[in-house]
Amino acid sequence: MKGLGFQDVIIGLDLHDLSSAMKKPTDWPRFRIILHRIRVLYSHFTSVAFEIELVSLNIVAREIGKSVFRDGRFQSYLALAGPAWLHYLINREAGLFHS
Repeated sequence: MKGLGFQDVIIGLDLHDLSSAMKKPTDWPRFRIILHRIRVLYSHFTSVAFEIELVSLNIVAREIGKSVFRDGRFQSYLALAGPAWLHYLINREAGLFHS
């Protein structure tokens, strides 16, 4: 997101525990190092908000995340308009296509 020039970010999560851990990291000492790394990353933005979303409303983000690991996409491909499957998912979610 930083590489794309965003300063204000809203992160939609479908993991209630992660949201709780970000809000109160002292309650999650086992994940202290990971939570610290996340805080360091989001300190580079003007504002970051975490919102809980239903899994069914987070399909596009989940598929982007899966493609990063599955296809070895460690550089952002979103700035280059993304692959065709991503456009299809976004348009389907927007109601432009039907399954």
